[in-house]
Amino acid sequence: MATKTPTRSPTHEDVPFDRLASLGMELEDIATGDQVALADLVELAEDRGRPASHYLAALPLATELTVTPSPGVEIRVCAGTCQRYGALPLLDHLVERRMRGGDFTIAPVECLDRCDTGPACELRSASGNLVIAPATASAIDEALDSL
Repeated sequence: MATKTPTRSPTHEDVPFDRLASLGMELEDIATGDQVALADLVELAEDRGRPASHYLAALPLATELTVTPSPGVEIRVCAGTCQRYGALPLLDHLVERRMRGGDFTIAPVECLDRCDTGPACELRSASGNLVIAPATASAIDEALDSL
């Protein structure tokens, strides 16, 4: 039976859970209902001098909140174990692209069950789903550009 454990060494550090919990409390302060607008999250991150990816990772791991959806594609990014393999830089890349006018929703999740090939992301659209693992910024950009 194959395991879902990566066979390579981690390339990045996880955000400690106590920090995620603290970031999650900050997100609850700017949430409307159970959603956080991405622009508000980015502004909070800039005000606090932290990467937006840390707040995005806090959403599925330390809160019940989600990013307010946008029309178009939903991009689910593993923010759990995949942090160790580059998920946070992917989230920051997606934030930059989205803030430049991209038409997609960033949806960090706790796990996509692709731990052996992380970082993992899944693009969900009306035309179907695409899992990219290991995900890179260029692979995600290529997939988005082809839609």
